[in-house]
Amino acid sequence: MYILMQMNDEPIIPMPVELWSLFEMHAELCKALANEHRLAILHALGPGEMCVGDLAVALGIPIHKVSQHLRILKERMLVRPRKDGKTVYYSITNPRFIEGCTLIRQALVEQHQAAGRSLLAAELLDALRPPAGTPVG
Repeated sequence: MYILMQMNDEPIIPMPVELWSLFEMHAELCKALANEHRLAILHALGPGEMCVGDLAVALGIPIHKVSQHLRILKERMLVRPRKDGKTVYYSITNPRFIEGCTLIRQALVEQHQAAGRSLLAAELLDALRPPAGTPVG
């Protein structure tokens, strides 16, 4: 049996096989997030549930496109539907998904600022961000 050693003489421990199924799920979730419309939908749903029509108005995209994106987000268990009569409302399944997306956006802004570039979008997000202590999701 061979034990690989890193440059700092620490042994390299093989990754447990069980982690690969989690990485696969993570990759599938990232595929669902790899679309600006779906990210905008999640951002819009952060404060609370919305129906398809309201999401379409808020995002400025056609209802049929919102429905297509919601289907993908629902398949990946990022959003859940709730039917009230003929209206379907959608909400975030876990606020940590919103927190994760927010962290990524903050890191993007920090990188741009460190490179001496500013993002108008960063200022807009700050203006839209709820006050500290306000529950998200």
